[in-house]
Order: sequence, then C-alpha cells, then structure tokens
Amino acid sequence: MHVEHTLGRALAGTGESIDFTGTWLNQLKSKMIIEQKSDTITGKYISKVSDTGGETTGKLVGFVDGDIISFIVHWNDFQAITSWVGQLEPNTAQQTINTLWQMTKQVATGDEWESINAGADTFTRISSAA
Repeated sequence: MHVEHTLGRALAGTGESIDFTGTWLNQLKSKMIIEQKSDTITGKYISKVSDTGGETTGKLVGFVDGDIISFIVHWNDFQAITSWVGQLEPNTAQQTINTLWQMTKQVATGDEWESINAGADTFTRISSAA
C-alpha cells in the first residue's frame, strides 16, 4: 500500500488549531523546543542519547494540522535526518504526543537497507513558552 491510497481515509479539510509551542520531553529525557506560527513549526531538538555518549542537537522544522504533528530534525553532529509523525493524546491531564519516527543515516554503498531505523516516542509538554 502507498501513502496516497490511505489519504482517502483521512478527514477532509483541516482540524481545529492546537498550539504546540513550548518545551516537550520524551521518555529518554530528550527535549524539543517548538515555536509555532500558523501551521508551521520550527525549533530545536536536544537528544540525550547519541553514539558519542552525550547530547547532540538538531534543527527542527515541521507542520501541524489540528491535533496532528509532523517534524523533521537534521542532526548537527551526524549525517542523519529523523522524522516524527504523531497526534496529541486527547483528554489527558498532561499534554502528551504519541509519535512514530524514522531515521535515515549515511551508509556504505550496498548497505542501504541498514540506513533506515524506526521506533516510537512519547512527548510530554513541560512548558508552554518556547
């Protein structure tokens, strides 16, 4: 199945705007700082987990539509890009975004299937101001 085939199951139009501006923390204590203007987000991602054993950062860009969000991080210290898609969990005491991610990284010729990794993250808002 291709992504274009699943669009027919999506709601038409755009959702009621949610402001994702603020600081969010995931289960690994990595932090994303988001500024939102209309349906566009920009910011910074600070990962607490990296191959170097310390923090690494990246520029964050993305979009929101109602309570759904998508963003990409281009890592400063690595030849890698990670994308997340997710949705704000409804009716929770603390705002939470459930996401799936995929990361692509540079690999040697012939190892292309090793270049893509996937997983899930849960982000909790810790501040409403970016």
